[in-house]
Amino acid sequence: MTLAAALLISQFAWAGQKPAGDAKPPVPSFDPASSPLPKVWRSEASHKEFRVEIKGDLFRADWINLPPAAAKEGAFSRIECRRSGTKWAGSSSVYQAFADPAAPPGKDVTKMCHLTVRFEIDSITPEKITFHTEALRGFDYPQCQILKTAWEQFDWVPKK
Repeated sequence: MTLAAALLISQFAWAGQKPAGDAKPPVPSFDPASSPLPKVWRSEASHKEFRVEIKGDLFRADWINLPPAAAKEGAFSRIECRRSGTKWAGSSSVYQAFADPAAPPGKDVTKMCHLTVRFEIDSITPEKITFHTEALRGFDYPQCQILKTAWEQFDWVPKK
């Protein structure tokens, strides 16, 4: 469960941070009127699948291949970004279980936590969605609070 929490959070941004100076500048994004965009995308880092929808200047994505135990607990990840010029910026609302790092070995103790974090899309094409976000580097389990993050870039590709 600890790995699942780390993989999920590694794809989301924390509100108080700015992108690193080496983050790629935004590039012109996909125009949904010009060509159909695949509906289901797969994260190359976490292997999570997201249903993506673009309507006008609104981008939405929902995590759809949740493990059964996480779905039973009500876990979700919803991303919403708005386009301003060539940049897509918004947030992700995440609700998932986090493992207690102080739990005795072999004892799986988790706590459901809700986080809202930043998410910025760099480019959208029918072949790839590239975005940057902050990866979790420190987490306060009792408070469900992110302590430290670092910006990283990720890609989604269409599910085959």
